Amino acid sequence: MLAVLLLTVVIDLIGFGLILPLLPFYATSFGASPFTIALLAAVFSIAQFLSATPLGGLSDRVGRRPVFLGCMALTVIGYVSLAFADTLLTIFLARIVAGIGSGKIGIARAIIADSTPPEQRARGMGLIGGAFGIGMILGPLIGGLLIGPDPLHPNYALPALAAAGTSAIALLLAVLTVRETRPDAPHTLSGIPLWRNPFAPLSHLGPAVLALIAINCSINFVFSQIEVLFPLFAAARLDWHAYEVGLAFTFIGIIVLSMQGFLIGPLTRRFGERRLLTIGIINLAIGTAMAHWIVSTPTMGLSILLTASGVAMIGPTINSLASRSAGATQQGIALGTMESLAALGRTFGPLWGGWLFDHVGIDIPYWIGGAILVATLMMGWRYIHPKQAP
Repeated sequence: MLAVLLLTVVIDLIGFGLILPLLPFYATSFGASPFTIALLAAVFSIAQFLSATPLGGLSDRVGRRPVFLGCMALTVIGYVSLAFADTLLTIFLARIVAGIGSGKIGIARAIIADSTPPEQRARGMGLIGGAFGIGMILGPLIGGLLIGPDPLHPNYALPALAAAGTSAIALLLAVLTVRETRPDAPHTLSGIPLWRNPFAPLSHLGPAVLALIAINCSINFVFSQIEVLFPLFAAARLDWHAYEVGLAFTFIGIIVLSMQGFLIGPLTRRFGERRLLTIGIINLAIGTAMAHWIVSTPTMGLSILLTASGVAMIGPTINSLASRSAGATQQGIALGTMESLAALGRTFGPLWGGWLFDHVGIDIPYWIGGAILVATLMMGWRYIHPKQAP
């Protein structure tokens, strides 16, 4: 079933890849400023933050399958709304719906955690990242073709409709093939008011899980700035448009797919999850901080290579370590909380970065981001590399 689950996620993430590089330009066509574009990314993450933990807890209680299917249906609704948006407010509402629907990734990780032994979990989590990679390869390519090569007359509705179509196909495939995997053991967090307080599960998770959640939140705070501001940075520094940005996202997808789809297993066996997580954070810090020296396509390519390979190493290793540190009946709540707090980082990261980009300088969010990553690694070292590491 895991192969079919991953195929479902791949098809759905092609829709995500269709929209991601085009969204800043779409918002700009409605008169959005860089800070407003950052706010657009933030509302998606706020919706994800408020919903990911309750959805993870709900999947622990009622089952993974119904929650997974419900999230996928919301994704379709979000893309359809985006396609027919006629105001900036409509775009914001569409992204809020899609943000709630993005909880399906945390549920997919819980399904993998239910279905794989601990020693194979990093590879299983890496396959989700590989699905992201495929989505980022095919999605931007298709989106670039659908939007057209003329930056003066772009067609933004067609890529959004195509994204809705791919997600609808993924939903149908999931309805037909995804089975229930939730453990039969009773869930220990059933009394927590998750919908009212997304922080409630933190007091019920162990210190190792909490530390990894905090580290992941910090990493996502930094990376979200890169992700959201990249089209604007590339346009300002290299005069790129949606077509070139789409090709760059395709390059990112190739790197992530290669790393997480094929190399994460051998690399984990060679270096171990904890050392690989450390290497990933270092790569991401260097790729982020070198923004000032990006003056050509080759230097941009080097920054993308370091950044994308870092993210590709971080994602599966930190989720696997959190999963292994949580109890068997807490996989949904632990991974949902991980996703929720990551979304919190992705909420404030673009807002902070967008303000710096607008008022201080286009390099500054990247310099500060690199420094934050170094500080995160230093402060989290004893949790990433405990004396009694599994």
